[in-house]
Amino acid sequence: MPIAPLLQRFVDDELDRSADLIARTCAATLEQLRQPRDHLLTASERQHYFELVQAVQQRQADYQRHFVEALRALVAAELASTPAAPQPLQGAPNLAEMQLMDETRVESEIEISRAIQQIDTAAEWELRELQTFTSTLRGQTHVTAESNPLRAASYARALWQAAGALGLPAAQQAVLLRVSATVMAAFLRKTFAAACTRLESQGVEPGIYRTVVIAPGSSREEPPEMDVTRPGALDGLLRSMPAGAGAALPSSSNAPVPRRALPTATPALEQALLRIEDLLRRMPVAAAEHARADAPQLTEHRAALMATTSEMVDRQIIELLSRLFDTLLSDHTLPPRLHAVLARLQVSALRIALLDPSMLDAYDHPVWVLMDRIVTAATTYPQASDPRLLVLLAFCETLVSEMAAQRQQDRALYQQSLARLDSFLADQLRQLQDSARPAIESLQRVEQAEQLQQKLAGRLGEQMAAVPAGALLRRFITSTWARVLTESVMRFGDQSEQTTAYLKVVDDLLWSLKLPDHPQSRQRLVAVLPGLLQRLREGMALVDLPQAERQEVLDELMKVHSLALRPGARPGPPATPQQEQDLSPEEIVRRMREEASPEPAPLDGSAFSDSLIDLASMETVPAALMNADADADATTGKAGPWVQGMAIGQRYRMFLQGTWVRTQLIWRSGSGRYALFAGETAQRTHSVSVRALERLREAQLLGPLHAHTLIQRAVDGMLRTLANPG
Repeated sequence: MPIAPLLQRFVDDELDRSADLIARTCAATLEQLRQPRDHLLTASERQHYFELVQAVQQRQADYQRHFVEALRALVAAELASTPAAPQPLQGAPNLAEMQLMDETRVESEIEISRAIQQIDTAAEWELRELQTFTSTLRGQTHVTAESNPLRAASYARALWQAAGALGLPAAQQAVLLRVSATVMAAFLRKTFAAACTRLESQGVEPGIYRTVVIAPGSSREEPPEMDVTRPGALDGLLRSMPAGAGAALPSSSNAPVPRRALPTATPALEQALLRIEDLLRRMPVAAAEHARADAPQLTEHRAALMATTSEMVDRQIIELLSRLFDTLLSDHTLPPRLHAVLARLQVSALRIALLDPSMLDAYDHPVWVLMDRIVTAATTYPQASDPRLLVLLAFCETLVSEMAAQRQQDRALYQQSLARLDSFLADQLRQLQDSARPAIESLQRVEQAEQLQQKLAGRLGEQMAAVPAGALLRRFITSTWARVLTESVMRFGDQSEQTTAYLKVVDDLLWSLKLPDHPQSRQRLVAVLPGLLQRLREGMALVDLPQAERQEVLDELMKVHSLALRPGARPGPPATPQQEQDLSPEEIVRRMREEASPEPAPLDGSAFSDSLIDLASMETVPAALMNADADADATTGKAGPWVQGMAIGQRYRMFLQGTWVRTQLIWRSGSGRYALFAGETAQRTHSVSVRALERLREAQLLGPLHAHTLIQRAVDGMLRTLANPG
């Protein structure tokens, strides 16, 4: 989509000023870190002050440059209406189609969301004013938050990427983001206000958006206060609708609306409805793809419809349905073709409302449910060219056309249509699952490996119980070598030569750690060591153990084996109290460390669910995936049951990679530890650990795609319009 020249010029000018913005932010951030305030940093984070100040001071130019570059890329993506590519994690391979979002990475998402909220809150009014200008620069006749590419999210994400470029630990990166976002929020408030002033001085007049334009002569009375989520809210709203001339309202606004014993549409009303239906039928579908206003609306024919009946109830129903559909069709966030689908249902819905009193008694009437399900499914796909959206809209257009052709418009017709729509959505879900089969199979293999590793770690822990070894070697055998064995089984098979060799390493290594003080044992150790060390190196390479950790283990083994090869060098009886007193402080510390041999923590699924990288794109499981200290069974608060209740096929809104995304749950692993979501583009999927979902839910960064149904949102919008008719 081409970018308006005026908007591009404005954005370029603001981006040119971003270097000064980050320079001032950096200076103020350093000052804040040197003299922290209690309300900005917790006591546990004070240890990071000195390191942060040193890092920012030494690489201040890099920090500022990365911010400017990141902000330009993010704003350019917003202008082009395409999501910015996620930044690869340092030391991780390039991410493929699927990403595994774990609890650790979710913490960074939470920090980014807090930074966004900080900026949004501080500059709320200035941002709203700027949106009126950017909407005008885009040529829109309405105001939307999406019209402004200079969003709080872009600044927060740019700050996060700049902090990440310094190579800081995750905890320090989070502290730096929190402080810098607080500082920048105050600067951005002035920046956005100055931008509005410059645009106004250039002669740009901000646009004004009215959600609903009230028809002339309609009631301007205060709308009734009601809970839109309460059943019967529509019936209460109906009583507040004007009935027009010739129809007397009940003496009390709370009086029940009289219902006809045998409701029937008058011939004149039926003819008026047929005329509107004919206009909708002749409306070309292609026209709705470019202009939402092309679809005829009940509000345009309200006067004619009112004139066909003297029944007060009929007039109030016509008034209510006209306003509700006016609100629905004024929603500029819906795809244009979806407006055409909803417009085709106007006459049908009005017919049923006139003849079926139960339609206004509850939100679960098939009419409302069908429209809600169509809109929920369609709004999952924000890209207009998404093939999933195009197929869905084509089906819905055919469905409503066939519904309009039916002579009998009633609840049964909508129930049948709901069944057809559900069948279509089920087929579409199966197609999504088929296309995501490689990712699903990869996660299934990971799950199998995870379960195998748990068993192996337990058995190795039992074998280590009677072996004298320090904590370092215990962790290596029960954790790292369990990964080696698991990877070998998954890659080569449990009967393979490689797996057999790695299993023999366990026997040889444990024997070498409790070697009897005997010449023959020492001779055997000399013969075994070269092969043992070679297989240890191969195993550590198989799981990509970091070089520093490899060397640490080998150094420790060298000390143990060097001692074992010296005749009579084995530890004697326990030291006497007097001997203990003669030990130097360094020797005491060394002995305490050697005696510390905690039992290995059992693996619980965190080994893979805490990964920061894409498992499906890898042939092996790297060592960085392992975290044996987590507790998979620990659910947090109320988030656990809610996450467990997430149903396959349902659509959700969650905060991932620094932005809100619309997703659909398409698969859950057998153990319930992983969930796979379809993303906003046809080939995009998100793999998220269940504990990460719980953490997102706790932070209010995960919820249903829509908190309320379509009709509830329409009623709420209608009430807000009545409260602010100007």
